[in-house]
Amino acid sequence: MTPHMETIRRYLGWCPNAAAARACRQDVVPGNESGMAAADCGREVVGGAVVDYGSSDIPAVAAVVMAVAGAGFFILVIYLSIAFPPSGSLILLAIALTLSAMELYGVIRRTGIEITRDAITLRRPILPAVVIPKDAIVKAEVRENKLPGPSWLHVALVGVLLVSAVAGIYGGLSNPASMRFILGIAAVVFFPVMTCCTSVRARYPRSLTITTADKKIAAIYTDDPERIARMLEVS
Repeated sequence: MTPHMETIRRYLGWCPNAAAARACRQDVVPGNESGMAAADCGREVVGGAVVDYGSSDIPAVAAVVMAVAGAGFFILVIYLSIAFPPSGSLILLAIALTLSAMELYGVIRRTGIEITRDAITLRRPILPAVVIPKDAIVKAEVRENKLPGPSWLHVALVGVLLVSAVAGIYGGLSNPASMRFILGIAAVVFFPVMTCCTSVRARYPRSLTITTADKKIAAIYTDDPERIARMLEVS
């Protein structure tokens, strides 16, 4: 084999043709807004999706433990706020800002989806990748994407919360270390970010819901959820 042919074949990545070679070299870019899928030697890649993933069936024992832990956490925050002000309020502010930043970054950066012969992989920003074997998928269903309630009601509720938060900030100006002031700041950041992220999901007319055998659910918001459902070949 001539050096030129060897160089060409190395560039092509040993794939049978140039088009396939370009597909083999394409990396997953979670923030790709095109939403297009590309073949990658048996792998399909979809970018620009927003994905929610979690459990749909929390055991009773786990629910009780979570409730007790949550109650204990808030008791601790109240104690810290009274005994060592403003430490408790600052903890809640840090949590609100962290959750807001993670949610906003996830919506902006988007999720990359890889579909192979045996599994679907959700490459989420910040959070670990989720690998769902195809044989663990019970159902993949395309649904109409509707908000739980009219949009004006959501806007009204957020408006009431923001007015209350701004009032808290104004009332706490004399003491910026007070819980009222700090929680007002947290609410002013948290609720608009959550509303923005909800509106991003709401712009998609349909979403794909994947249910697994271990009671996990992945909701995928993308421009063509039907295509992903066909790739999964699950009824």
